[in-house]
Amino acid sequence: MILTSQRPPLGASFDPVHTQVELPYTFYARIRQEEPITFNPELNAYLVSRYDDIRSILSQPEYFSSKEALDFPVKFHEQTLAELRKGYQFVTATINSDGARHKRQRAPFQKAFAPARIKSMEPLIQEVAIRLANAFREDGRVEIISQFAYPLPLEIILTLVGVPLQDLEMIKARSDAARLLLSLTLPLEQQVDCARQFVELQHYYAQLLEERRKKPAQDLISDLISSGEEGEEQPSLPELIRQIMGVVVAGHETTTHLIGSGLIVLLEQPERWQELCAHPEYIPVAIEEILRLRGPVQGFFRTTTQQVTVGGQRLPAGTRLFLLYASANRDEERFPQAEHYIGNRQPNHHLAFGHGVHFCVGAPLARLEGRIAFETLTHYFPNLRLVPDQRFFYTFNLTTYGCQQIYLTWN
Repeated sequence: MILTSQRPPLGASFDPVHTQVELPYTFYARIRQEEPITFNPELNAYLVSRYDDIRSILSQPEYFSSKEALDFPVKFHEQTLAELRKGYQFVTATINSDGARHKRQRAPFQKAFAPARIKSMEPLIQEVAIRLANAFREDGRVEIISQFAYPLPLEIILTLVGVPLQDLEMIKARSDAARLLLSLTLPLEQQVDCARQFVELQHYYAQLLEERRKKPAQDLISDLISSGEEGEEQPSLPELIRQIMGVVVAGHETTTHLIGSGLIVLLEQPERWQELCAHPEYIPVAIEEILRLRGPVQGFFRTTTQQVTVGGQRLPAGTRLFLLYASANRDEERFPQAEHYIGNRQPNHHLAFGHGVHFCVGAPLARLEGRIAFETLTHYFPNLRLVPDQRFFYTFNLTTYGCQQIYLTWN
């Protein structure tokens, strides 16, 4: 493919950071057909939109580095930088590391998210889901994100990590501030305030790490501290803090969006909800289709380590790519009726959790939480409905996507 000078690349019209009513699925479909590798000046990166190209890239980490996987186009004011200097250096974490470093950093997460440990958490997840549902069961109306979809995975990930649940509200506020700080260029006053909360959260986790050094427990914080094997590079305090902050945000935000998006998909066509109420055994397959159609992760960056060819286009070493998972999951060449929800779609090899060495280590937990969430809601609220005429606003901060509020009602 050769881009001519007669018009700007289609990618130039892509607004990577904004809140909008809908994701640009129409735009994704157009670039898949007309310009599957297209340049976006704001990101200084090529957008990669087709399934086969993205899966191939994810399968070749030696040619496509993850070191800039989360390199958001954020500009910090000087006052913000002054606040950030009061905290710890922001270093690479598992998601933006390569090779041996990535293997070392990933190891404690594989232990924490091992199938046996995740399976053992099923009773706790069920208990939390039922408690949250019972809190609004008699109300007849609820804003489901704040009352269920957000607190469920947050409480579970904090338990897994080893964060005291009495600090949940503080962690929620500080984590939200950290996400905003690192994904959007905010107005000065708001950015400085978010930086202050970010640093407070760093110091909070540093204190927890010190407590676990003295008294280890059966939790992820203790696993991280003991993760460096003899003769290997030991994780630094800034690295440990970054790892904890990353897993707390990733461990609840994406599942929140999975539950929220799933409710919209299922309740837009009430017969979909009724089918799952009648046949809860269909829920796991339905979750995979929700992940494909409206997955919470939109994509990540990669950087070429040498000259490569992607989608027929030759790219030099050092070229930045933004892999549009959301587009790949609607690729008509891979998924028949790709724009439609097919509740029994099998096989369903979507890329919602990535692929290859960076495949999401928390995928089993997200799937389990999603299954229990929908089992609980279909059981207690078989006649659940979307409140009519509400307008959905979606937070789209480049890598993740989800609805901010969803109002539901029932008899």
